[in-house]
Amino acid sequence: MLLLAHCQQEVLSEVRPKEAVFGKAFVLEQGEQLEVKGDAAPLVLQVEKLNDSRCPKEVVCVWLGNAAVTLTVSGRGEASQQLAFCLGDCRPEPVRTKHTVRATISNQTYDLTLLEVMPHPGTEEEEGSGSVKLLIEPVN
Repeated sequence: MLLLAHCQQEVLSEVRPKEAVFGKAFVLEQGEQLEVKGDAAPLVLQVEKLNDSRCPKEVVCVWLGNAAVTLTVSGRGEASQQLAFCLGDCRPEPVRTKHTVRATISNQTYDLTLLEVMPHPGTEEEEGSGSVKLLIEPVN
């Protein structure tokens, strides 16, 4: 039994790493804090807010809806910044399936891209807190 618990813990840490790498997509749970490392100065991220009003799967809606995410980002020893992202119908912007925000943190510029908000409303995985899939790349 102990061996099984140890194996399960290893699998979960591979699926939800406690640190991520620049240039590689990763998943971040709402409220979880994660450090992103690589060739640029490391960043610490946390999903502060996640509001999802997207139309559920298998439903016909008058309005597509959107998923709005507020992400707190900070460098080591720096004050944090809050960045806002939106997927879906983010009026007055056009409908988008991903959203990139450029930010300068610790004298380094980064492109932070929200690739996905999970789970999608109306799916079996919907219970519990949400998570986001992100990609962060330093800009030279």
